[in-house]
Amino acid sequence: MKKYWAIFSLSVQQELTYRASFLMERARSITIIIAFYAFWSAIFQGRSTLLGYTQSQMFTYILGMNILRALVFSDKTWELIYEINTGKISSYLIRPISYIGFCLSRDAADKVTQLISSILEICFAVWLFKIPLYAPAGLSTLLLFVLALFLALILYFLMSYAVGALAFWTAESAGPRFCFELFLEFSSGAFFPLDVLPAALKHAFEILPFSSLLYFPINIFLDRLSPENIVNGLLIQIVWIGFFAALTRFVWLKGLRAYCADGG
Repeated sequence: MKKYWAIFSLSVQQELTYRASFLMERARSITIIIAFYAFWSAIFQGRSTLLGYTQSQMFTYILGMNILRALVFSDKTWELIYEINTGKISSYLIRPISYIGFCLSRDAADKVTQLISSILEICFAVWLFKIPLYAPAGLSTLLLFVLALFLALILYFLMSYAVGALAFWTAESAGPRFCFELFLEFSSGAFFPLDVLPAALKHAFEILPFSSLLYFPINIFLDRLSPENIVNGLLIQIVWIGFFAALTRFVWLKGLRAYCADGG
C-alpha cells in the first residue's frame, strides 16, 4: 500500500503545481455555479415547485451536481491514451505495481483536490446568495446516497478506462474520449435534471448506465425515490459494473497483445 500512497501524494503535489491554472479553473467553476443559480432562480419566480422539485430541492440538485461532477467525473484515465501512444506505458508494465492500482491512486488524488475545491465553491455561493438547501430526511437516506455514489465512482472508472484503452488500436482515441465525456454529462443529468426530457428518453437513460452516475445518487439525497426505485437503481448499477468490469478486462488484455511500443 505504501507505493500507492506515494503515487497519491505525488499526484496531489502535481495537481497543485500550476497554481495559476488551478485558480483560473476555480474561478470558471464559480462563474458557472452563479450562472446556473441565476437561471433556475428566474425560472422558479412565482412557482413553489417545478418538475416535482421544490425550490430548495432544485437548488440542492444544481449545487450538489457541482460536487458530484467533481467527484465522479474527475479522473486521470485520459492519461492512459497519452501513455499508450507514446510508449510510456511500457515503463509502468515492467514495474512491480498494478497499472490499474496506479491509475486508481492518480484518480484519487485528482478527486480529492477537485472535491475540496468544489465544496469551498458551493459554500461561497450559498453564503453569498443565501441559497436555501434541502437536507435529507434521515440517516438511512445518507447511507444509501453514499452507497450509490460509491458504485457510481466504480462504474465511471471502468467505463472511462475501457474507452481510454481504445488507444491500443488507434492514436486518434482522444476524439471518442471527448465525445464520450460530453455525452455522459448530458445523459447523467449533469447539465439539468433528466425530468425535463421526454419520458421514453429518460427511461432509456435510467436503464442504461448513464443516469446511475449522477442523477440517481442525487435523487436519493433529495428523498425523491421510493424504496423500490432505490433498490432497482442499485441493482442497475451493480449489473453495469459487472458488465464493464468484464469489458474492461477483455479490452485491456486484447490491447496488451496488440500493443507495440513504437513511441518508446
